[in-house]
Amino acid sequence: MAKLQLFPIFAAFCLFVGVAVATDVHFEVQGRVYCDNCRAGFVTNITEYIEGAVVRLECKHFQNDAVEHSIEAVSGADGYYTFIVPNDHEEEICYVKLIKSPRADCAEFVENREQARILLTENSGQANNLRYANALGFLKDVALPVCPELLKAYEADDDF
Repeated sequence: MAKLQLFPIFAAFCLFVGVAVATDVHFEVQGRVYCDNCRAGFVTNITEYIEGAVVRLECKHFQNDAVEHSIEAVSGADGYYTFIVPNDHEEEICYVKLIKSPRADCAEFVENREQARILLTENSGQANNLRYANALGFLKDVALPVCPELLKAYEADDDF
């Protein structure tokens, strides 16, 4: 009989733990910042990655464009950055954006490479909470002398 009396308490405890675990949603967002030293608009095999670049993750509500979440990070060695983002952002549109380059010779934004959209919801079909942002790039002031020859190699075959 004593075991039966403890059952409701045990069930309530299990329910509480289950709810606590279910609401502890967080996402890890990883990405990389580069210097486009050929001014090509994409990563090449001579791309330099930037340490010390400031990036911001911003989530805006899709109905009224109000900023619901905003955090900044600084890229580390080899241009990598990481955000830990709490909560599910299903009702929001989230982007990682370039804010500032530490290099004066590589600080111009690459059109369409200055931000990357990220889905931060468990309702996305992805199996885990790790998200990868597309690489974000700054343009070098003057392309390196080796770039024309390098870019010719990328045009190798037009006969698809």
